[in-house]
Amino acid sequence: MGTQAGKQIGGAVIGVLLAAVIWNAPTPSGMTPLGQTILAILVLTAIFWVFGVLGNAVTALLMLGLLILAGVRPEHALSAFSSGPFWLLLVVLFYGAAMQSTGLARRISFRILSWFPPTYPGILTAFFVTGAALSPAIPSMTVRTAIIVPIAWALVQALGLPARSRGSALLILSSIEMAVVPGCATLYGSLWGPVVVQLFQTQGYHLAWWEYTRAMALPTLLWSVLLLLGNWLVLRPEQDLDVHKEFAKAELAKLGRLSRHELATAGVVVVSIAYWMGEGWHHRPSYLIGLFGLVALAASGVVREKDFGSAISWSFLLFLGIVYGLPTVVQQNHVTDWLAGYIVPVVQIAAGNAWTLLMVLAVAMLLLKFMDPLGFLAITVLFLPVSNILRESTFSPIVLMAALLFAAHPFWVTYQNIWVAMGESMTANQAFDAAHRVRLAHVYGVVTLLVLSVAIVYWRVLGLL
Repeated sequence: MGTQAGKQIGGAVIGVLLAAVIWNAPTPSGMTPLGQTILAILVLTAIFWVFGVLGNAVTALLMLGLLILAGVRPEHALSAFSSGPFWLLLVVLFYGAAMQSTGLARRISFRILSWFPPTYPGILTAFFVTGAALSPAIPSMTVRTAIIVPIAWALVQALGLPARSRGSALLILSSIEMAVVPGCATLYGSLWGPVVVQLFQTQGYHLAWWEYTRAMALPTLLWSVLLLLGNWLVLRPEQDLDVHKEFAKAELAKLGRLSRHELATAGVVVVSIAYWMGEGWHHRPSYLIGLFGLVALAASGVVREKDFGSAISWSFLLFLGIVYGLPTVVQQNHVTDWLAGYIVPVVQIAAGNAWTLLMVLAVAMLLLKFMDPLGFLAITVLFLPVSNILRESTFSPIVLMAALLFAAHPFWVTYQNIWVAMGESMTANQAFDAAHRVRLAHVYGVVTLLVLSVAIVYWRVLGLL
């Protein structure tokens, strides 16, 4: 029996046994029988994902079927497929496919490379600058990922890096992180922003843009730099890049003038970016421009209807659509309320020490991401009761939120992080393997806790602690 087959069988046995134990145990106080069954199904699903028992999409389908069989209302389990985030994801994946197929992503990658040294540190710096520059204009981390990852993948291919090599894994995983992380520096640099504002209003707090940015910008900068440094140390490539400074310019010259399809794709992307930048003015849903953009790409011949089936990964969309529905399922059935009953007493014990409290919150967030892949529900469950406990203290709610946001992007398993899942799909699973992902997930966890520890000093200086 092969090693992989043995791992899958072992994972299946462990998952079924643990789920059976949870399902047959006495129903805990504060949890309904259906909630207990949902918890058992989630544990089974998580273990199947970790061990790769059936594959991400098939396991998600199994989870969906079990949830509905257990009594979860279908409109809750299937809710994400009619949601705006799902349709935004669908259209931006087509954007990424168009950038790849027309060669536009390759052209942009060479242009960016021409501005920075053709070394791994130089390219990683370029990713950070790109992510930081895009975040104020494009708050959607999904859209930024859809823009940056195709460019990074085109660069990997142009440099001739072997599939699933350390160099390829370093560049792609780092590009995903830099599409997401820098956006936390400003209040509306990511889609966390509206959630944060709503939670603060719920608690009666007024949150100003500058107040948030002053507290978050420098820690986020340190966070980004240390992530890139840690990634470089842990996944140091087998050999340095063997290209000269004129490499990018020479490759650009070979590409010649922009083709008609490249111009059409660039036009759609630029108009879409302008639309996303103006959302605060026109108040239209993010996915709307994508629907028209996809029509424009089809009308110009960039994407043909007969190619829809192969242009993007539909198994990935099934997987994400089902995962997107998990917060609704666990919220409607009070599973996270039950978990909060265990978390709050621990927080009360830790509330006397700022460092201990931030570590407890961050670790709790990292753990809850196994159950709430999107993170919105986990942030709500942790922030509301903890901010109530600390309402009369000098502990700023911004610092509480910082601990939760910094810990909201782990990727020990793919389903925890939709942007890593997007990266896997957009590179056809050729950029990195599970071992690469887990190693950099360890880096993410360690760096996040380290940055929070260091940021305490900065927040004390600002009078937030």
